[in-house]
Amino acid sequence: MRLCCPAATPVNKDLWDNSILKSETPVIVEFYSNWCGPCRMVHRVIDEVATEYAGRLKCFVLNTDADKQIAEEYEINVVPVVLLSKNGKKFDVVVGTMPKEFYVSAIERMLN
Repeated sequence: MRLCCPAATPVNKDLWDNSILKSETPVIVEFYSNWCGPCRMVHRVIDEVATEYAGRLKCFVLNTDADKQIAEEYEINVVPVVLLSKNGKKFDVVVGTMPKEFYVSAIERMLN
């Protein structure tokens, strides 16, 4: 069962380089786990952001239980974590659940 956001694209280690590192469009990636209650709250926000910023931002989700390698490479030790990336480089990281406005503010800083 997919618990995640319909508007965000699932990504894994096989798709990571092309989807995230080589993207010409800024991206956000939510690192989550199926067992994580707070992740469900972040899913809703990511889903809204993916719709609102369509064409300006690509939104992805990565299940850390299914793809531990990427989580370890990015030192993701807790979930939820939202990574903001621009030109293949980490721009910002949001750990835990925050209000939607917090994510929007970080996205706007990245886009401008």
